[in-house]
Amino acid sequence: MQTSTDKKMRNSATRNSIYEYLCGTKAHPSAEMIYLDLRETNPTLSFGTVYRNLKQLEETGRVIRVSTLNNRERYDANCSDHLHFACEKCGRVIDLMDADTETALTACGLPSGAKIRSIYGTCELCSENK
Repeated sequence: MQTSTDKKMRNSATRNSIYEYLCGTKAHPSAEMIYLDLRETNPTLSFGTVYRNLKQLEETGRVIRVSTLNNRERYDANCSDHLHFACEKCGRVIDLMDADTETALTACGLPSGAKIRSIYGTCELCSENK
C-alpha cells in the first residue's frame, strides 16, 4: 500500500514554481504571500491552486508546514530536522538550525523522541521597538 510520502505526483509547472519560490526564501511565507508574489508573473493563478499544491508538496515531504500563534500556516522547503522561532508580535518565523532539540525536549519536560517544531516569543526587532 502506498503511503502519502510514497505518492507520485504528476509534474506541474505551477507546483514547480511554488517549490522553487519556497527554496529561494528563508521568510517562511504563508499561502497568501506565495499567491500574491507568484500572481505577478502568473495572473491566472488562483489562491486555491497555491493551497492545493502546498498540501501536495507537504504530503510528499518536499515542504513542511509551520504553525504560528495566530494559526496562520507558513511553509518551509528546508525539511531537515530543525526548530522555528515564531515572533508573537510581528509573525516573523526564523530557522533555528543549531538548536539542540534534545536539550529543548528536556527543558520542556518532554520525552526523548517527541517533536518540537516551533518556539514562540518576541523577536529582537520587536523587543527593541517596545
